[in-house]
Amino acid sequence: MKNHSLSYPRLLTLATLAAVAVVAACAPSSLAPYTFPASYRTMGSPGDFSVAPECARYAEIVVEDGRADASKVGVRYLEDGGARYDVGMDGDVEAWLRQGVEQAFRQASIGQEAGSGHTVTVTLESITTDEAVYRRAEYDGKVVLRTRVSGGGADWQGGTDGFAENYGYAGKAVNYQETVNHALDRALARLVNDSGFRDALCQ
Repeated sequence: MKNHSLSYPRLLTLATLAAVAVVAACAPSSLAPYTFPASYRTMGSPGDFSVAPECARYAEIVVEDGRADASKVGVRYLEDGGARYDVGMDGDVEAWLRQGVEQAFRQASIGQEAGSGHTVTVTLESITTDEAVYRRAEYDGKVVLRTRVSGGGADWQGGTDGFAENYGYAGKAVNYQETVNHALDRALARLVNDSGFRDALCQ
């Protein structure tokens, strides 16, 4: 009588092949251009923002979107090659930036005081994202800012940037939002921790 049972190593091989087939089936085979909405939520931790001196005060915040091409922020692509597709960020980007600036100032205890005469102008110079997709997606994001403190005897300018990484499902708005929000928070943390910026607000 023949033994039709499978050996244990043979069963393991079949199970492995089945698992590989399932994983391969879950991997995206194609992509398309993608746009996500601007939506700010702080991603920084309180420890990222050191408390500014009591004298650091501003009268007004002005935000500007200084990007030459606001229609595109990055690209997405399959890790194993193929076409690269544009990624956009729509909505009120200046409102997004203002929310981040105001949150960073609160974290650093930089308050508003009309008598200071200081206008803080924060210009968004660039947002860049990169989404590399396989079974899941790896997200990179970078935000570059230029800031000026003017009025009230101050005249200071400086540039800061922030970088962030994320991981999750491909083409998900929340993953993009978390990535660019974290990059923005890190750029703003570098700003409010800058001694030159603080000195200008104290003039």
